[in-house]
Amino acid sequence: MQSREIFRTTTFRLTLLYGLIFLVGTIALLWMVYFRSTVYLTDRVDGILHTELEALVRSPRPGLRERVIEDLTLNGDRTNIFGLFSANGERLAGNLNGLPANLPADGRAIEVPSTPGFSVSTRMIARRLPTGEILVVGRDVNQLREMRAIISSSLVWSGVSILCVGLALGTVLSIAPLKRVRRLQTVAKHVSDGDLHQRMPTSTRGDELDMFASTINQMMEEVERLLSEVKANNTIIAHDLLNPLANVAQKLRRLQTTAGGQRDEIAQIGQGIEQVLERFRAILRIAELESQHRRAGFTCVDLADVISPAKDLYGPLAEDTGVRLLIMSERGVTIKGDPNLLFEAVSNLIDNAIKFAGRGSTVRVRVGNDCGHPTIIVEDDGPGIASHERGAVVRRFYRAERQCNTPGFGLGLSAVAAIVRLHGFQLVLDDAEPGLRAVIDTRPATDHVAG
Repeated sequence: MQSREIFRTTTFRLTLLYGLIFLVGTIALLWMVYFRSTVYLTDRVDGILHTELEALVRSPRPGLRERVIEDLTLNGDRTNIFGLFSANGERLAGNLNGLPANLPADGRAIEVPSTPGFSVSTRMIARRLPTGEILVVGRDVNQLREMRAIISSSLVWSGVSILCVGLALGTVLSIAPLKRVRRLQTVAKHVSDGDLHQRMPTSTRGDELDMFASTINQMMEEVERLLSEVKANNTIIAHDLLNPLANVAQKLRRLQTTAGGQRDEIAQIGQGIEQVLERFRAILRIAELESQHRRAGFTCVDLADVISPAKDLYGPLAEDTGVRLLIMSERGVTIKGDPNLLFEAVSNLIDNAIKFAGRGSTVRVRVGNDCGHPTIIVEDDGPGIASHERGAVVRRFYRAERQCNTPGFGLGLSAVAAIVRLHGFQLVLDDAEPGLRAVIDTRPATDHVAG
């Protein structure tokens, strides 16, 4: 089971979508907690600093230095900063060695990174006194920074965790539906191979897959019934007409030997009846091929053994019609199939090529092996088939515009297509520039006739 198949399932995509929605909501919640907590703690620290600063500012001037030293002694010098500086920046008292360069003396609190005078990050407030001196109050905010780091890491790890859990949950939840879809695909493949008795499996869940499978099963029952009726009727009609016509043809042959001057007319009638009989035989042959009951004869076949006998069979016909027949057989290219049916398909392709290529043309038959995919190629340099007609010429009784005056019933390529479908191959009709290239491609069939 490939991972990309799991990723394409609706269950996985919905799980991933809900996971992303939950992730966005969690991140938004944590960001709000982070923002509100940070603002609250910062405002609280700033309020404490303003209170301490105002208390010091209100102290009598002669005792300000002593008050700074006293507060520093009472509050400790590890988490609190007090500093008194002269107008030119000389330290007069406190545990701050020097004024930070970016600290404004207007009473606004800012966050100052660690300095040589104080080794931790702090928030500081500075105010210039009427005497010109600068009073600085600060506090260690490492706890605030640690809280920010904790909330930030929570944002990252919660996002990663939710994403991983969503991917894992989506994968687990998608495996069971994907297995059910695989079973449906297997049944559909059997149906496309001709086994109309197959039915889509259903479960007790009654979910959308079961609803779909039940609908398909109802449709298949009706299709099977209609096809059975059509096949039965066609076979009955063909057999009912075949026997009387065969009897008539036999009687005409007897009359031809005794009717004297009427022999030519009787011969023409007999020829017409023989054409009708040949058409019925072709229809019955195609029906036999499409019944999918010939797979028992499949074996390992060397394609050289399939095309080589065609030289002796069609060489005289090609010579009589002025067509050059070239058969290039390469041994060692093998496939699994019915050699008799494959020879019948190749024979029909060669017969068509000789018939429609025209005098002076060349028909080439060869075995190909494109990237490990064996092919049988029959091509000619005749007028070919128009691109818009290549998909239609494999239908029964269809005659291309250029072939209307050529004897035939339009059933040869239908028989070839039926044999190719029976083997699970592809029949590809392409332009040989000039002429037509007919390829029996042994790659898995898609029931597609290329043009």
